[in-house]
Amino acid sequence: MSIKLDEIKYTALFVDSPKKLLQKFPAKHPKVFAHHSTNWYKPASIEGLEIGKKNLLKIIGQAYDQKGFAVLVENNRSKNIFPHITISCAEGVTPVYSNELLEKASKDGSLEMFKESFIIEVTEGYCDFNDKIVLSEN
Repeated sequence: MSIKLDEIKYTALFVDSPKKLLQKFPAKHPKVFAHHSTNWYKPASIEGLEIGKKNLLKIIGQAYDQKGFAVLVENNRSKNIFPHITISCAEGVTPVYSNELLEKASKDGSLEMFKESFIIEVTEGYCDFNDKIVLSEN
């Protein structure tokens, strides 16, 4: 498979079992996501992208308000200041709000850091502009 950079909306670590993640961190809003931690939105390069690579991701904290709910993760591949997985959002709110939520929560002290991290299984891949998720090179 030949990957074309201009076809990639974002690269990410995709949650292998969103259902398990939601059992541990139930959605607090009507729009439920819980499926990935973005590495790079509209990447300038795909160098180092390891499609299909399995890994473990640590969940180290959480934040929520009336607009969104996100868990903070240790994702050293993420370009976000606060790498995260958006769990849920209110109607009319997009998942990108999690960046603002986590920044605000870190400043006002409402970011809850866990004493012990939680581990989830993820697979590296990308999402194209048709919202198709690609987790293998076949």
